[in-house]
Amino acid sequence: SGPPALHSLSMKESVSLGTARRIAAWASGLPPAFGSGREGAAAALRRLGSLQIDTISVVERAHLHVLWSRAPKAGADPIAALEAEPRLAFEYWSHAAAYLPLEEYRFSLSRMERIRSQGHEWFRADQGAVDYVLGRIAAEGPLRAQDFAEPMKGPRGWWDWKPAKVALEYLFHSGALAVATRRGFQKVYDLPERALPSGLDSRRPSPGEEAARHVDRAVSALGLFSRDEIAYLRKDGLAGIDAELQARVEEGSLVEVEVEAPTEASGSASGRRRGPVRYASPAALEAAAALPARPAPRAFVLSPFDPLVIDRRRLSRLFGLDYQVECYVPAAKRRFGYFALPVLFRDGFGDFGFAALADARADRRAKVLELRRLSLEPFESAAAPGAPRRRRATLEREFAAAFAAELSRFAAFNGAERVELGLVTGAAAGFEANLRALLA
Repeated sequence: SGPPALHSLSMKESVSLGTARRIAAWASGLPPAFGSGREGAAAALRRLGSLQIDTISVVERAHLHVLWSRAPKAGADPIAALEAEPRLAFEYWSHAAAYLPLEEYRFSLSRMERIRSQGHEWFRADQGAVDYVLGRIAAEGPLRAQDFAEPMKGPRGWWDWKPAKVALEYLFHSGALAVATRRGFQKVYDLPERALPSGLDSRRPSPGEEAARHVDRAVSALGLFSRDEIAYLRKDGLAGIDAELQARVEEGSLVEVEVEAPTEASGSASGRRRGPVRYASPAALEAAAALPARPAPRAFVLSPFDPLVIDRRRLSRLFGLDYQVECYVPAAKRRFGYFALPVLFRDGFGDFGFAALADARADRRAKVLELRRLSLEPFESAAAPGAPRRRRATLEREFAAAFAAELSRFAAFNGAERVELGLVTGAAAGFEANLRALLA
């Protein structure tokens, strides 16, 4: 008959780690939960709240990778579709450089105002350069940093940018310029009134509205979250979050949740509790408490900048995965490779865990997806505590088949026609041979 319904939830609930992981995965849009084309991309962006932009392109860039993971039929260039008229997204800053839904614009105003009044913490713009580049863009229209010659001298930031580039970034972060689009991955700057839709809501939100927005984003994209996970790496609009959480708990739209952790002796999910108090909506708790309908096993190759993994402290707390992207680490000190992609696995019981880290590179000329190293050291976290005990060999067979299917999808997304598997570590006997046969 299934678990009891949670129609009369108390002020504090206790859930298993497996249930907590389901809530987190589902809230992040996994398995892919959005439709095709521009509408699917827009729905995914609104759910997640932001798409981090990154310069690394050994595989498809982070913002495209994350969208593909949630809306694989969104089209070949979904960002261009979101920037087309009527515009649905804009580029600014969340926890990092990101594409944001257009309705987030007014919630970026506090940060813009802070930078106008206090300056940017990473660089100091020369006022002469600021006036010069702003005047040129106002007169000439959209320009890139490379459109500016460098007769000027001025202070440089820690990136050793030329003065015009520092000025452009200051004007962008302070809201005096907007990014109209990117061309060759270079920002094209323009005045906001030309780059963004007319009639855009630019009312400065109250502290209460900002706090509510932060909590709304957490409910939407995280599903289950602690107080310190709500506004990851953000500095603005935080003052009212505690009051907002308390109000929502009192009205019943959020429930305080403790996540049960396994006892070290038994491995049972009925053991001691640990970690911070978390919050979730009653609807999310009801949905995740229902027994899953024995879905087919499925693997998900994620970006290191995926919303589900970007907060590494939360990732470790909830999924037991302790890793950092190592592209900036000297090669001799890397544990998992230059750009290891976390591989999430949903087993046949509907439980989620991280099963592997895949150091990937797309050789676009040869149309090959190279897995230079596949590390299965995280595999023990793949089966959520509390799931029925099965032999590891069975779980590995399920994972090998699901992972091979996902690699085929991921290779096609990267324009590759085949997958080359390099070093495999941490696998039980037979797994590597099985995976290689499946990939062949």
